Amino acid sequence: MKNIRLILKSILIFCIFFSCDSRKSQEENVDKRLKHIQELIDQNSFNAAKNEIDSIHTLFPMFVDKRRIAAALNDTVIRRESDRSLAYCDSILPAKIHSMDSIQKNFRFEKDKKYQEIGNYVYKTEQTENNASRTYLKTYVDENADFYLVSNYCGAKIEQQSVEVSANELFAHTDTISLSDPNNHRFDDGGSHFESIIFKNESGKTVVEFITQSASKALKITLHGKKSYSYYLADADKKAIIETFRLWKLKKDVVQLQKEIKKATLRIIQINNSNSSLIFH
Repeated sequence: MKNIRLILKSILIFCIFFSCDSRKSQEENVDKRLKHIQELIDQNSFNAAKNEIDSIHTLFPMFVDKRRIAAALNDTVIRRESDRSLAYCDSILPAKIHSMDSIQKNFRFEKDKKYQEIGNYVYKTEQTENNASRTYLKTYVDENADFYLVSNYCGAKIEQQSVEVSANELFAHTDTISLSDPNNHRFDDGGSHFESIIFKNESGKTVVEFITQSASKALKITLHGKKSYSYYLADADKKAIIETFRLWKLKKDVVQLQKEIKKATLRIIQINNSNSSLIFH
C-alpha cells in the first residue's frame, strides 16, 4: 500500500511538472506568434497578420492576456488598413468627380418631386418629350448610380421581351423580361400602340457594352417577343448610350469610393471609442 501511494505521488508530481513545462512552452509559442504578427504589420502584410491573430484566439483560449495583446494588434491592423484606404480614396476621388461632372454637363436632371424619390440623369437628345412616338433605345442613370436601358417601341403589337444588337455575325442579348413583369409596359394611345421594357444594371449591360465597342459599325437592333421587329441604331442614339454608359461607370466609382471613405472613417472612430480592456469567454 505504501508503495502504491509513493507511485501515485510520483505520478502526480510528474504531471504537475509536465503541465508547467507544457504551459511554459505554449506561452513561448504565443510570444513568438505575437512577435511575428508585429513583423507582418510592419511589412503591411495585413491579411497574413489577421490570420495569425485568429490562430492565437483559436489555439490558445486560456492565455487571456496574450489574446488582449492580439486584439490590440488587430486594432492596429484595422487602423492601418483604414488609413491606407482613406489615403487611396482621397487621392483619386477628386479626379473621378471632375470627370463625372464634365460628362454630366451634357445631361439633364429629371425628377418629379411629387412621384419620384430618386432623380435621373438623361442625355440631352434622349429627353422623353422629344422622342414620344419613336422606336429607339434610351439609357439613363439615376442618383444612386443605377443604370437603365429602355427599349421603346411604337407600331403594331409585338409584345417584346428582349433586345438583341448585332453587327455582321456578332451579337449581344439582354435578359428576357416577361410580359407580366412590372418593367414590361404596353399601352394604346390615340390609335397608336406603345411598348417599353426597362433593363436595370446587369440585365442590359451586355448590349450596351457591345454598342460601345462597336459604335463605328452599323448596328442592327432586333426586338424579340411574340413577333420580332428590327431597325438600325441611329448615330445620335449610339452617342447617347455611350456617354450614359461612361457616366454610369464614373458614378459607380464615385459612389464606391465615398462608401469606402465612410467605412474606413467609421472603423477608426470605433477603434478610438472602444474600451481597451476586453473580456473573453
